[in-house]
Amino acid sequence: MNYLKGALMCLLGLISINTIAQNEMQTLFGKSKNKIQSLGLYIVPELSYGAFSGLFLPIAGNSVMLTVNKKFAIGATASNTIRDNRTTNSRGHFGGLKMEYTLKPDALVHVSFPLVLGAGNISSRESFNGFDHRGKYEDRFEFRRNRSFVFQPGVNVETNLFKYAKVFLGANFRLSANNSGYNADLSGFSSSLGLKFGVFDYKIKKKLKETSEPVEEVK
Repeated sequence: MNYLKGALMCLLGLISINTIAQNEMQTLFGKSKNKIQSLGLYIVPELSYGAFSGLFLPIAGNSVMLTVNKKFAIGATASNTIRDNRTTNSRGHFGGLKMEYTLKPDALVHVSFPLVLGAGNISSRESFNGFDHRGKYEDRFEFRRNRSFVFQPGVNVETNLFKYAKVFLGANFRLSANNSGYNADLSGFSSSLGLKFGVFDYKIKKKLKETSEPVEEVK
């Protein structure tokens, strides 16, 4: 498990270095040029339906993302299964760092590739018979947790509704592992439907150009 975590941290570091290198290139002749042309900030509420502990349950999630040049986004995400007490007494919780790359974001219909690296756990509410501090016999409950590492790649098909909103359909596969190895209860396929609300294309280059232009003196 420690080797898996180390490999994933190295992968994340390489992705970050590569992103920085693409945004600003240093050359032997000439000055460095800033390649970041736009920034954005948006939220992503979504509803998924996927595998959990041998069942298929609805999963509610939300993300907050910062996007660069409308293509690369990075942020945080959190999700919880919506428990049906008739079928299970357990709930799944998972989230962490989320990254996403979008192909041709200006097209009406386009594709994006989200990736989540984080943690998850299962909380179980188990009942048992026992005595309280007064010696009274009663039914009691105990909460148990099982924490694991989560790796979740996926693919989304998005449509631009208007300038500040997108809708998407997605599919992903969640891989989970803990100290005991592969965690089948938290792993599995899921499909999702979600919305993206926010600013996707705040021009930086234009703002910098406007502030750098000299002001002519009035004669």
